[in-house]
This record gives sequence, C-alpha cells and structure tokens, in this order.
Amino acid sequence: ALAPVPPPAAAAAAAETPRKEATGEAGMKATVKGRYEGDKATAAATVALAAAGDLRLRASATDAAFAAGPSLDGLTLTLEKPGAFLLDLKPHNQDVRFQFMNSATVLDKRVSLTYTHSTSLAPAAPKPAIPAPAAGAAPAPPPAPRGPPPGRTALDLSIAFDPANKVSVSHALGGGGCRVKYTYAHGAGRLTTIEPVYDTAKNAWEFAVARKFDAGDTVRGTYQASTKQLGLEWTRSSSIGGVLSVQVATTFDLSDQSKAPKLVAESTWNYEI
Repeated sequence: ALAPVPPPAAAAAAAETPRKEATGEAGMKATVKGRYEGDKATAAATVALAAAGDLRLRASATDAAFAAGPSLDGLTLTLEKPGAFLLDLKPHNQDVRFQFMNSATVLDKRVSLTYTHSTSLAPAAPKPAIPAPAAGAAPAPPPAPRGPPPGRTALDLSIAFDPANKVSVSHALGGGGCRVKYTYAHGAGRLTTIEPVYDTAKNAWEFAVARKFDAGDTVRGTYQASTKQLGLEWTRSSSIGGVLSVQVATTFDLSDQSKAPKLVAESTWNYEI
C-alpha cells in the first residue's frame, strides 16, 4: 500500500524544519528577575544564547554590576550542555564552578549522578611583611602562607523508582555527613508532592509539602525541625509576552514568636529576543 501524500502545507513545514536546523539558527532568551526582601530590593538579568550543537552560553548580572558604574561585580558567565556539564565563571573574583551530570538506567530504575566542584583561580595573596623584632625580643614566627580558598566538592545521587517515588542523596566531600531526601508525588496528575529530608551531620529533619493547581498556582510549605522555621510559599506562572512567574514567601520563627515574619517577593520574566 502506498503511503498517504501529506498536504502541501505539511510537506512545506516538514521540508522547512531540517533546513532551519541545518542553518544553525540560534535563538536568544532573556530572563529578568526582581526580588524584594524586607527593606532591600535587588534585580538580576540573564541572556542565554544557543551556541554550536547543544551548547548554551549565558551571561548573568545582578544590580551590583551597575551600582557604581559598569563593573564585573555580580557578573557570571556560563557555558553548559544540558544534562551533560556546566561551567560557571565569576570574573570579578575568578571563582569557578564545574558541574558534570550523567544518567543511566539500572535494573529498570533511572539513576542520575551530579558532580560539582567549586574553586578559585585567583593567585595567592602576597605574604605580609614581617616586622623587625624589638631589641632583645625573640623573632616573630613567619606568617602562615596565604592561598586561594580551598575547593569544595559535592556529589548528588538520585534514583527514580517510578514516576511517583524518588530518593536523592547529597554529600559534600569532607563534610562527614549527607542529606537524604525522599520525594513522593501523589495522584494520577502528580499534583501533590511530599518531601521529607534528613541531614545526618546535623541529625535534623526537614519537611516540605507542595500542591499544584490547574490555574498555574503552586502552594508550598516547609518546616525545619532544628531551627523551628516554618515557611509558606505561593507561586503563580502565566504567559504575558513570555513566561511570567511571581513568588511570595514568608518565614515564621516558631522558636521566638516575638520576631516578625520574614517576607520575600520575587518575580521572574522569561522571554525570547
């Protein structure tokens, strides 16, 4: 039997798709974020550009980059391949963060591993001058050498047993403990999520419950048993000339009820250029 002939419009669209991919046209996306916390307001902007293949380039800047004229403060440059690796560089202090991700199916379970290493490429600070000892006094010991801050390495492992159940383990090398999180998504639509977390180093529990609604709203509650911090968060996403997300969160200190709740409001706007 002969295959049906697609209509002219569909055939033209099918022919156009590979031609567009072959030309390597790259889209550019921008993100603008504003944050209000107490009496402090901050802003940040990110521009992302699709490079060769699956590579993505991003430049992010906070308001610190423009507070006293253009500067490198608050600027972050990122090169990433989603699902494979990420490289962050902060030019003002030469901090670098490497992240490598990989996933595999083991015994019909999805296993994901993320390796993160943060360090600094800044040269070691010069040794301070040693003052001359006073007459008859013993010479002062030489100062300890100064170098860049030590690197930090973390491993994150997650196992998805099925679409509703996942276990994640996070460990910072040299930290002597780990964080174990169990995620359960309830119902056919996975609209309700329950996440208990146990920190073995602090011997402390954290709990989070989130509920999504059809209108694009999400309500989330958190509780940290060690600090008795109760958090409530509301998020709404909508499409207004892009994707607009508004988040309002408040934190209550149950250990000292005389403290006023901490309020944070944040808005994020993603759009294509």
